[in-house]
Amino acid sequence: MIHDVLEAVLKVDGVIRLQPYSEEQYQRLGSTVLWQANRNTGVMVSRFCDDSWLRGGEKSSITFHQANDELGYELRAITLGMLSHGAGEGMQPVKWGTTKRIIRCSKRFGLWLQAQNIRSLHQLDTLPLLRLRHLIRRFLMENNASKHIHIAQEVSSALYWWQQYGIIRSTERVDLFTELLSPLIALKSSLRQKHAVIPTRIMKLMLKVCEEQLEVAEAHFGQWQVIQLALNHRIAELNPAHFNRDTFIDALSENEAEELNHLHACFERIRRYVFVLVMAYSGMRHSEAMALDDDAAFSRDGIYYLRSELSKTTDGSQALEWVVSEQAYRGVKLLGKMNAIYRQRAKQLIQYYSKSLPEKRLLDLQFGSKDTKLFRVKHTKQSAWFSNQSKTTKNGFNNVNTLFSIPVTQADIEQLETLGCNVQSVSAASKNFRLPYQVGIPFNFTSHQFRHTFAWFIVANRLGDLDDIKYQYKHLESSMTLVYSHRGYDSMAELVRLTESFEAYLSEQAMTDMVSAAEQGHLAGRGGQKFVERLKQVLGDDFESGSSPHFANMQELLAYTAKHSSNFRGLSHGYCTKGTSCKVRNVADPSHCINCDSYIATPKHLPHWLVIKKRCEQQLTAFEQFPKEMQPRFASFKGALTDNLHAANRIIEQLQINIKEA
Repeated sequence: MIHDVLEAVLKVDGVIRLQPYSEEQYQRLGSTVLWQANRNTGVMVSRFCDDSWLRGGEKSSITFHQANDELGYELRAITLGMLSHGAGEGMQPVKWGTTKRIIRCSKRFGLWLQAQNIRSLHQLDTLPLLRLRHLIRRFLMENNASKHIHIAQEVSSALYWWQQYGIIRSTERVDLFTELLSPLIALKSSLRQKHAVIPTRIMKLMLKVCEEQLEVAEAHFGQWQVIQLALNHRIAELNPAHFNRDTFIDALSENEAEELNHLHACFERIRRYVFVLVMAYSGMRHSEAMALDDDAAFSRDGIYYLRSELSKTTDGSQALEWVVSEQAYRGVKLLGKMNAIYRQRAKQLIQYYSKSLPEKRLLDLQFGSKDTKLFRVKHTKQSAWFSNQSKTTKNGFNNVNTLFSIPVTQADIEQLETLGCNVQSVSAASKNFRLPYQVGIPFNFTSHQFRHTFAWFIVANRLGDLDDIKYQYKHLESSMTLVYSHRGYDSMAELVRLTESFEAYLSEQAMTDMVSAAEQGHLAGRGGQKFVERLKQVLGDDFESGSSPHFANMQELLAYTAKHSSNFRGLSHGYCTKGTSCKVRNVADPSHCINCDSYIATPKHLPHWLVIKKRCEQQLTAFEQFPKEMQPRFASFKGALTDNLHAANRIIEQLQINIKEA
């Protein structure tokens, strides 16, 4: 049916053009069904003339409210064209979210034009240039585009599609739009503010609370589960009139009700704590976390994963596996078991009382019984409620600011200043837009901050450096849990952009680490000794005191060295001073590095080598248990493990001996 509508509203012949508007045809197409989508309020059917469209699997609607007659026709036709043909015949369709953004801006501009007695977008192509200039300036002024500078970018993006679909064909008019929009777009770029990283102290406080609450919920889950399952079991025996108004199940004894009241405090906010754990320990986008299913958590070879879908930067969806911490894994497992109880409850209420339940409650139960999304279940005490929430709202469970209020300290502000992100909000709509934090102001959490903080954590803690992330992010899963695995390329590229903003800070911090370790004799690897020798040559007899004729103090030396260390690379198991010229960059076998003159390890890398040693020993033990006839087939595998174990023992011995001697 969509195909018939497309043929009626679009002319596709290499390029795409809208068919002329006809009120008769517009009315004839009005009742044509385009999509059906399941929501907790029931099945949403989208017809051509409806004010709101929703396609199955999408999280939010594309709306055309108040856009009537020819403007409504234009917007609907452009929407179908973008979703079906993209920018031209044979081109990739545009994603739903992008289409929604373009139509939202086009509708805003079109409705404003209607207030100026201009009935459709295509009339822009015939307006006198002087009047069009006046209209564009007025629109930007009335929408305060000098402050809300994203408006100019949105109009510019919409203009591209108006051109592609032949709504505006005049080069002169396109150039006029560009002339008036370009200064504001340039201003937007110059004022672009990156999301704040969550200060380390605040993150630790928050995660400590979340992990403690998870442990409490796990400890009481057995008791809570017994009561909730008993409640489910008694549903069939209740009076239908009991459910005339809601789904509250009054079927507990006095003792059970009292115990559940006590237990409910352990579970009423657990969904929120698990959400924070997932965001903090995975680096997911908000939409990817919200797309997690009840069975998303699994483990393999002692490593914990969440299975999700990447949808923002790929056509369609792409399955991803995210390496996470044990706490995030346990939290998702717990929510999955809790959700199963509520989904079972929904099915029983539907089975026995569908005729007694209010219509909206029945629709919500039908949605929840079939849905599988992890964060869409409300863990009520004696009822069953579900939600199809996808965005963060003021009072939504995923608004971290309503869960934590942590005032910033001077140390937090100094960390934010160092990273160039001491701002309370990056949203132009916020009253705190680009305002710096002052001591005592509660930190303003956003979901995207967790992604930035995750990238920062990897860089700052030497779990990997830019090259590790850029070329083979999944290398890191062998040593730590807070890293990505099986990345989609576009998602990985975004992380690279995030981590690049920390590069200068990383170089200085890593150089500080190396010099500090050298002063104390805690360097390992062949390059470690050579680094000490070079420092002595630079500083002469003042190496121990941290001063020299060329540098007033050690900090000046560190700043100078970091500034001129373009070939320096941090690895998860040490430092490489050879940089991009290294022949074995991102090698998965670190035994190749320890005999290199450019390789240095400090005590901060000791945990990584201890992990390597333990895993090599475990795998070699497993290898010895293979049948004798199989072992020759894996001889090279055994050789690699033996080399890595030998390398780990050497580095560990050097670091531990030096530390003990100090």
